[in-house]
Order: sequence, then structure tokens, then C-alpha cells
Amino acid sequence: MDLSSASDTALWEALLHSNEQAFAEIYDRYFHRLYEYAMRLHSEEELVKDTIQELFIKLWTNRQNLSDSVDLRPYLFVAMRSTLYNRLRPRRNVKLIAFDKDQHDFLAHFSTEHAYINNEQVQQQQKQIADALNQLNSRQKEIIYLRYFEEMDYDQIGAIMNISVKGAYKLSARALKNMRDIMQVSMPVLILMLQAYKATCLKQQ
Repeated sequence: MDLSSASDTALWEALLHSNEQAFAEIYDRYFHRLYEYAMRLHSEEELVKDTIQELFIKLWTNRQNLSDSVDLRPYLFVAMRSTLYNRLRPRRNVKLIAFDKDQHDFLAHFSTEHAYINNEQVQQQQKQIADALNQLNSRQKEIIYLRYFEEMDYDQIGAIMNISVKGAYKLSARALKNMRDIMQVSMPVLILMLQAYKATCLKQQ
């Protein structure tokens, strides 16, 4: 049974019925996204990989006790945050990630150094937006990443970042305004440039 084209909802329902193929498909579909996100919360690669493994072990082990209906992608992102936090908490020498505060360091460094771009003007635009992204604070970086790279809606972002939907709107608007002020471009142009930058990043993967 090929589940590669199945919806997240169908995969979740199959997982709840102990379908191992559905579980494997969820793992394959989301491992890279969870890895990319978690590496921005904590830079120790082996710990991040171990945490993802732990998350999926718990998912399979507790499958009979899970909710019948979830929005899978933000559900996994929230679970990733929680599992990583619990792994870091016993460490006395590690600064804890304050997931519910504005203090954690979202380690998103945006770059174009690995991209091969022929058009000089496009290359300059990509550098401009990378520079602007890197001037945002950690929470602003995170919401831009979730909104424009993961394309999540504000309900999903609010759940992941533990803020209200209204708070997510405000944080996103503030981040975009800061970028616009840095780059001196209009909002429509900024959105288009973010979309182009995301497309470039996808080509690198």
C-alpha cells in the first residue's frame, strides 16, 4: 500500500490504527523539517537527531492514547519543542531554551553562499534579504521562518510559539516592518523577495 501521496489526516488515522507504513511515511515526510527547525533551537546535531528519534518512538508507543484529530505539522513542531526542552532541562551547564518567553536564541542564519544564481540582480536581492533577516531578533526570525518558509497559518504558529493568534499577527507584522525598514522596499516587494529567497533555499536542499 503506497501512502506517499496520502494526506496528513489519512496518515494520522492510519497511525492510530497501528499502520506501520503510515508511521514510516510520517517519519520520512517530517524528519527533515523537524531537523531544520530543531537545529535552530539548539545547535548540537546529535542531540537534535536523538530527540527526533525519541519523539517518534513516543508517537508510536502512545499511538492508542493520541487524539483522534490533529493538525499534524504544528503538532509535531510543538512535540519537538517539548521533547527537546525536556532533554535539556537536566543539564546544569546548558542554557535552557525559554520556549514560552522572548529570550530563547533562534539560531536561524540565512545565507546565499551555497546558492548558484546566474542573474547578478537576483543575487544582490537574495543577499539583501538574507542580511535583513539576520538583523531580526530571535523571535522575529522564528516567526518569519514558520510563516514564510514552512507556510504555516497563524493558528499553527501560535500553538508552536505558545502565543495567541493575535500575538502571532503582531509579531509577524513587526518582523516584516523591521525588514521593510532595513531594506527600504514596499511590503508587496518584500513578500515577493521572501518567496524568491525560499525558492532558492529549497534548491539547495
